[in-house]
Amino acid sequence: MSKKGRQIGGVIGILVIFGLVAGGIVVQRQHHQREVKIAQQQAKIKRQRQAQEAKKQRESQKVAAAKAKEERLKAESQPTIVAEQALDDYLKQIGFSGTALIVRDKQVLLDKGYGSANRAKQLVNTPDTLYVIGSTEKALIATSLLQLQEQGKLNVNDPISRYLPDFPNGQQIKLTDFLHHTSGIVGRNQGNQTKTLDQLIEEIIKNGIKEQPGKWHYMDANYIVLTKVLEKVSHQDYKTYLKEKILKPSKMAHTGFMTDQYSRLPAASIGYLANGAAGQLPNFTQLPGVGDMYMTATDMYRFDRALWTGKLINEQSKAQMFQPGSTSHYGMGFYNDPALIVNRGYLSGWNVSNGFSHGGRIYIVLFSNEKNEKVSLSKMNGELYTKITATI
Repeated sequence: MSKKGRQIGGVIGILVIFGLVAGGIVVQRQHHQREVKIAQQQAKIKRQRQAQEAKKQRESQKVAAAKAKEERLKAESQPTIVAEQALDDYLKQIGFSGTALIVRDKQVLLDKGYGSANRAKQLVNTPDTLYVIGSTEKALIATSLLQLQEQGKLNVNDPISRYLPDFPNGQQIKLTDFLHHTSGIVGRNQGNQTKTLDQLIEEIIKNGIKEQPGKWHYMDANYIVLTKVLEKVSHQDYKTYLKEKILKPSKMAHTGFMTDQYSRLPAASIGYLANGAAGQLPNFTQLPGVGDMYMTATDMYRFDRALWTGKLINEQSKAQMFQPGSTSHYGMGFYNDPALIVNRGYLSGWNVSNGFSHGGRIYIVLFSNEKNEKVSLSKMNGELYTKITATI
């Protein structure tokens, strides 16, 4: 082979060797990239699993804490009391299902559970059973607004435009119109989607008004607006505010806000419809301040007593709260009826009637977990009130 041929062969050999080396490097790089990608995927999966485990652990800790709290409170539970047999006989006769707490002159006449709290688990209602309170929560929101008024942070005669500038007809609608259900707003359409309070307010604003304020029309949307005002003025989440300014001073230790964990609480009741089926729960994010709480009958009584005795608001605010804003007898969170100052709530089979006499001597708290067409809580109030006052 000539010298030139050898040179060409050498160059070709070098090129072949270079190609093999380069190819090996590419293969190694591709292999490394695959290994890196696999490691990244494995790390991602590991992080996801760790996050899921951490979430499960947090949920388990919450449930354990709730159960521990219930066990602790169970040791402090109220015993069944029947000091007036006629009241007990009446409730058994009409087939009442729930918890009844009746107090006269600070003496408990009746504190007893009737019927089933959970039929599947064969749990009975007791004085410590928890119930969803529905619209009676509005009384806590009204109390909160009056507290803020006493502090000079708002005035219930202010126009809503002072707090929500974009509100339709905002210069004409006062906070009292929302408190009295006389705002004239259209409201909103309740669905089952998860929504924030701000999203609900946007919907209410968008739907506008149907008439000028003054005519009574009961709707949750009025108090949803007030819940937003409460947050804006207090600079607190409404749940935090209620816990600190209403529940704590009233010593309401068996009260909470509805979550997916409610049904796992040992003392939780189930609401039953007239056909015997369990009521379908709403999405409670759509009921802020108007129906997303649970409590015992005893805690409702504690709220009533704290309200009446001036622990929550003063006498002037109390008179303003109970003053009807229309022919409906509805004041702020309560109806001012001839015999009792009362508020009511119904939700998914739970039915609540909470009333006290004008002098604060008599309290009738009825928490039911069964929709019974034959039993009207309003009628029961009248019958029980008559029986209680007959012996005074």
